[in-house]
Amino acid sequence: MKAGVFHASQDANSWLDPKVQKDEPIPVFKSLLQLFSENLTALSILFALLAGGFALWLYLRKRRVALFEESTEPEIDPYEEALGHIRELQDRRPQPQPKPFVFRLSEILRVYVEKLFKVPAMELTGEEFIREIMSHSFFRNRYEDLLREFVNRGDRVKYSEETADQDEMKLLLDSALHFVKDTHQKLRDEQLAKGSVPQE
Repeated sequence: MKAGVFHASQDANSWLDPKVQKDEPIPVFKSLLQLFSENLTALSILFALLAGGFALWLYLRKRRVALFEESTEPEIDPYEEALGHIRELQDRRPQPQPKPFVFRLSEILRVYVEKLFKVPAMELTGEEFIREIMSHSFFRNRYEDLLREFVNRGDRVKYSEETADQDEMKLLLDSALHFVKDTHQKLRDEQLAKGSVPQE
């Protein structure tokens, strides 16, 4: 027993002996370039995530600004818009040639009808436009002759070799102006009449 204790205490003392060499880890120093190359995949993923997050943030920010501008932009009254475009065409100097003049005037009239009455006027031929607009309750027994004459005259200028003189162009412009002003007035009259009816 004593011999065992002696050897154990002798072994314990040997660990405390400064002359006894111990196994210690050797410090390893790696260069920044080596650390970078060893972690290239992880760094690439991190960079991609950061870049993607930044791009998403920019996209959402632009979208939010666009939606805000769209919501704050005042809605233009179709009547005022059409009237302004007709007057601009009327006052343009020099006056456009007959074909572009009639194309532009027809476009103004169709956009006005499309915005105000929700009729797909821009996608229709002249005859389809007449049929579609006459099926609308507001136009029943109204403006058919005026619109048919406007469309027929305009189509002759746009799609044939006929040339229109200044008098015919003025007649088309006056017809469009009368149509816009008169429909606006009749719509206002209808709204006033409905407003005067007492609520039940």
